[in-house]
Amino acid sequence: MLMNYHEMTMGEARDSPQRRKQFLVICTVIASMFVYHVIAAGGLTPMEIKEGVFPGGEFVYKYIQRDYAASHALTESIGKDLEINSKNFSGLMYSLYLDNPGFNGGPRQRLAGGILVDKKGMVMRDALMNTKNEEIRAKPEPKEDDELTASQRWAYLEYKSVTLPSLDAAVLEFPYTSGFLSALITSYKVIPAMREYAMKKGEPGNVPIVITTCDFWEQYCRHYAPLLQGKDFLLGQPNSEEWLESLGPEPMIDFEKMKKSVKRYTPLGYFFDE
Repeated sequence: MLMNYHEMTMGEARDSPQRRKQFLVICTVIASMFVYHVIAAGGLTPMEIKEGVFPGGEFVYKYIQRDYAASHALTESIGKDLEINSKNFSGLMYSLYLDNPGFNGGPRQRLAGGILVDKKGMVMRDALMNTKNEEIRAKPEPKEDDELTASQRWAYLEYKSVTLPSLDAAVLEFPYTSGFLSALITSYKVIPAMREYAMKKGEPGNVPIVITTCDFWEQYCRHYAPLLQGKDFLLGQPNSEEWLESLGPEPMIDFEKMKKSVKRYTPLGYFFDE
């Protein structure tokens, strides 16, 4: 006869030595697993930034304001449009980060994901810019865009195209696990460090941006930060300082967003109906 943990221990006192020992073992296992994943994602890995060359090419992309942790989901959706598995993205799929996430809250972070193609990639380029864009334009407009999930919103973003120059750049190869911790470390460790290097070592007045491609099989990402002509990577957007100034102070609590969440997810929503 099978018994669960609570049935097996129901006769023990809550503060018994045996229960304390079990609790300690469970906490140790959980902590060990967490530390392992932090190390695997590069949490303790020193960053050895070198200088190299960004390859350049035509960047066919989708642009959005979204927390940088969503970059993997965005590139995966583009991969599905091309019928390419995310395990084969290396050197083809890139994420471009326009801001320093340490100073921009999630909704204010600007992100682009897309493919970097040369003449051999024109078939993929045409598939996105023509065929897929026609499908996207044919979709009915969503009623409440700000209530869409990330995966739903990707489907309404049109593909755009820009030519990115091949140029000198800071280059960093860093561990990548494709998980949440890896995304956090990229946002708050890698991107700020790459931006700082580009500002210090780049030409005077250079605009720091970071563009990244990841290799699933080798478990690393290659991050680039142009040392010159950073403005060419802004996709027609203002730089971070101008962007933040245009937005004004970020509220501690977004009451409008909270109101919409209450209306959508709780039975109290009718209190907010006009």
